[in-house]
Amino acid sequence: MFIKEIQLKKWGNSQGIRIGKEELRELGYTDEEIVFTMMVDKGQIILTPKKKYPDTLEELFADYDGSPLDSEDKFDWGESVGRELL
Repeated sequence: MFIKEIQLKKWGNSQGIRIGKEELRELGYTDEEIVFTMMVDKGQIILTPKKKYPDTLEELFADYDGSPLDSEDKFDWGESVGRELL
């Protein structure tokens, strides 16, 4: 666990904080771009790294609002040419 004082500094027309390589390494990140979710609650700023890829199919399709592809008549796949039908 890291506890470290950091300063809020002017960065262009905004204010910003920098997260050092040590802290990123502790999180398991390299120099790649990381997207964080920021939550402000009771005077605290909480940054949570967003996952790049979902862990499960449920997470992947959580926002999907289409119908399931469970009907064979939705697409014309053409004639069978091999052992597609078992």
